[in-house]
Amino acid sequence: MKYFKDVAGVVHAFEADGSQDEYIHADLVAMSESEIELHLNPRPLAPTTDELCTRIDTAADTARARVAGDPLRAVEYDRARIAAEQFAAAGYQGDVPPMVAAWAINGRTAREAADDILHEAAQYTAALIALRETRLAAKEQVRALMDAGEVEQAQQVVERTVAAIDVAVAGVGNA
Repeated sequence: MKYFKDVAGVVHAFEADGSQDEYIHADLVAMSESEIELHLNPRPLAPTTDELCTRIDTAADTARARVAGDPLRAVEYDRARIAAEQFAAAGYQGDVPPMVAAWAINGRTAREAADDILHEAAQYTAALIALRETRLAAKEQVRALMDAGEVEQAQQVVERTVAAIDVAVAGVGNA
């Protein structure tokens, strides 16, 4: 094949045997070997900094959703934590808060329920902290690498970060 470009950059291909030479307009410009190679085997566009950072944010958002479920469940868990903290601070005495009592089932005492809620809350909080630290540090690293033109290294940071995010929430809450 013979390859030509017009003034708009549109590629036109003609048989190499000369049988279509009459159709090659004078305004067409023959393409170089490197232009033909790039046309036939286009390189993927490099991702932007925003695209890479969005991948990190999306992985963290997905991980948080796996841990807490919907946002209202996160509110429920936080309210249960507050009630369990208050009950524990009162020496596990007095009225059992409804959020704690709801978990004091199947032979679980109110104290065991409160302690279990507090244990889960501590794991959840630790996972949220790890997600935030990992996410924000990785995004800064990606920005610095992209500013330096180190696209491949930035992509590797994203891949490692997505994997680290998955590990950070494994076994926590609903994950």
